[in-house]
Amino acid sequence: MRVLSLFSGMAGMDAGFSEQVVVRRESVPESYVAAPAETPGFVALKRLPFSTVFQNDILPCAKAIADWNGWSHNYVLRDIRELLAEDYAFPAADVIVGGFPCQDFSHAGKRAGLESARGTLYQSYVEVVRRVRPIVFVAENVNGLLTMPGSPINTIVADFAAVGYEVKYQLIKCEEHGIPQTRWRVVIMGLRLDAKTAEHGEDWNVIPRSLQCHVRPYFAHLLEPNVTSDPAQQVYSKAAKLEKGQGQSQVPMDGFGPTMRAEHHGNIEFRGERRLTVREAALLQTFPPDCILTQPGKKPTLTAYKPIGNAVPPLLGYIIAQRVLQLLPSNPC
Repeated sequence: MRVLSLFSGMAGMDAGFSEQVVVRRESVPESYVAAPAETPGFVALKRLPFSTVFQNDILPCAKAIADWNGWSHNYVLRDIRELLAEDYAFPAADVIVGGFPCQDFSHAGKRAGLESARGTLYQSYVEVVRRVRPIVFVAENVNGLLTMPGSPINTIVADFAAVGYEVKYQLIKCEEHGIPQTRWRVVIMGLRLDAKTAEHGEDWNVIPRSLQCHVRPYFAHLLEPNVTSDPAQQVYSKAAKLEKGQGQSQVPMDGFGPTMRAEHHGNIEFRGERRLTVREAALLQTFPPDCILTQPGKKPTLTAYKPIGNAVPPLLGYIIAQRVLQLLPSNPC
């Protein structure tokens, strides 16, 4: 089944649908597991029957990470508005996925919402859905979308519904789904009206709670930066500890990490006397423990912090894909 991805970033959502997802065994039901992974305590999940046929973003460093890991498929690095303006020929797809820019709906931002240029980028997503007509679409955004003045969630739902979809949304708390992070996200799903049947029921979009997994298992295999051979574990922000503000707390090893943010500007949380490494940030996002996060053959840098913070956790993508799979006919278009 064909997946078209928008606002793809480093392909976190796409990896959940069509790549090999590797997580701690404690994070998932046994029914998800295909085999033990090379990293002790981690497991490779069963591959799902999806193929990513198009990806789009404007962040070169995010595409680079997708390229290094083999997660890049027909990845177009251009503004989606430009593609729409020139009547770009998007490939046919059964599913469209994407997390449209969230900064203007975030509690951590200025909350410009639909009054900003970024806040209206969801309209480009609506237009791609209108042109491609997938059976299902999935849009992900911050939970601030539900608390903004003027109820932008209602406007967004109405605009997607207007192009021929039944649209529903759910607040997903990642810590209730095996992800070691208090990341709360709104997952908006649309089911094409002519594909909706009585068998789908009223709660066709709902993803039930699953397992919980704390930070400690995800970090158990790691060596300290001064002794590891992993380039992504060797580098971390040297920003000094501040008296207040985001990113000044310790990550609780026997609890859940904070939301990984894209715009921390080095103020990423602490583990002991240092800030989190690039590898640790990616593990909190459930990216594979051996994925490539720094340019091979080059001195490792902190560049990956931003695309990691922007990403949809692959495990969340996988759980969403499991639900989408149940919505699709056995012989999709």
